[in-house]
Amino acid sequence: MTLVGIDLGVHKIACSVFIEVDAGYALYLAADFSSQAAERDIQLMELAAFAHDTCQSQGADAVWIEKPILGNNRKYSLQLAETFGAVCAGLARERLQSGMDIRSVDNKAWKKQVIGSGNASKDDIRNYIHDVHPAYALLCGEDQDRFDACGIGLYGLQITARARDLHLAEAPE
Repeated sequence: MTLVGIDLGVHKIACSVFIEVDAGYALYLAADFSSQAAERDIQLMELAAFAHDTCQSQGADAVWIEKPILGNNRKYSLQLAETFGAVCAGLARERLQSGMDIRSVDNKAWKKQVIGSGNASKDDIRNYIHDVHPAYALLCGEDQDRFDACGIGLYGLQITARARDLHLAEAPE
């Protein structure tokens, strides 16, 4: 299985690609793309195309995307929601063709599960990956959005592993 974690920004997205190796998973790729287009519709199209191309080229089976934050800055929140919608729409064709699973996660939920605190700061996320997954930190470089995408991907892997271990009990007769 190949799983992709996606962190969204207004003009930028970051993707982390985890692949199955031996008895587990490893971060294979951490990449980001920033749109320089002046028009918002072109920005959204470019961001969606990057997400689609990354997932398609890596043969993604599952994608986890951070949900937009609804905060005090409404303009920022709306622009994040636009990016989220564009990326989801951009991945929809791949979902229909290959059955790729697309999920979203709240930022506090993945931080709580992976880091241990739903209010983890950017430094907490970076430090966690440096300490627990130093090889992943090398792929993330100095880009905080790549670290966040890595955390989102780690969350997706944890949820997938938990679901894999679930079994239906037989109904009593």
